[in-house]
Amino acid sequence: MFAMGAIWGAQFSLAKIGMQEGIAPASWTIFVCGVSAIPLLAIARWRGVRAGDLFPHTRYAILAGATAVAIPNTIMAVVVSHVPAGVAAMLNTLSPVMTYAMALGLAMDRFHSLRVAGIGFGLIGTLLILGPRASLPDPAMIPWVALNLLVPFFYALSNIYVARARPAGVDSIALAGLMQVGAVATLLPLALWQGIHIPLPPAHAGDWALLALAAIYWISSLLFFEVMRLAGPVFFSQTGFISTVFGVFWGWLFFGETHSLYIWAAMAAIFTGLALVTRAGRS
Repeated sequence: MFAMGAIWGAQFSLAKIGMQEGIAPASWTIFVCGVSAIPLLAIARWRGVRAGDLFPHTRYAILAGATAVAIPNTIMAVVVSHVPAGVAAMLNTLSPVMTYAMALGLAMDRFHSLRVAGIGFGLIGTLLILGPRASLPDPAMIPWVALNLLVPFFYALSNIYVARARPAGVDSIALAGLMQVGAVATLLPLALWQGIHIPLPPAHAGDWALLALAAIYWISSLLFFEVMRLAGPVFFSQTGFISTVFGVFWGWLFFGETHSLYIWAAMAAIFTGLALVTRAGRS
């Protein structure tokens, strides 16, 4: 779980390096997804899944790939060019809170006072980032932080979609690879328009960052399914805390990022909201 949190937390800083070197956001995401799909589908084939078994699930692959990977990861790549990587990682923690809010609105989950309180703390944390002028290093970052809220929103939307539409009886690793292929298909028109970037041979720090993320991103998918298998979803939900802490750490390590008291207070509020939502889920 710590390894998975470290990988998820690193993607914000690595994307920031890539964007600073001029790599287009869609090109960044499509390369990572394309490389990730190869070992995942290879492992699925080794486990006995044939390509023909996956063709009937093309619609699922595109919708899941778009909402869970293509759209949020591309938005994240755009946003980290304008805001601290640690702040982007922190807002990502709102995903479970937004997921419960959506599930409650769609009558997929029941009312629970602790979880509703968790939504309130998540809202407080968001307002602490967006409200005070001294919260961010530059008030001009506020629109970009607001745009960043779409990242956990789409993650939450994908959680709801996967819960309702996940094909029964299909290997989880195969679905993970299929989702990466769906993300590639979704982004391909935009990436062709922006120009697809191939970081071989690597020419600058952005290329090395892209290769590093592509090399490890698929591992997080394997770890995700393994943690879920061994310990269940409640234990897994703690990854949100770990990935955020790592996201802030990598931002400090690579860019020397420091944060205002408002940001730390926001982090405490968002963590409280996440804790309330997951604690209620445990009961």
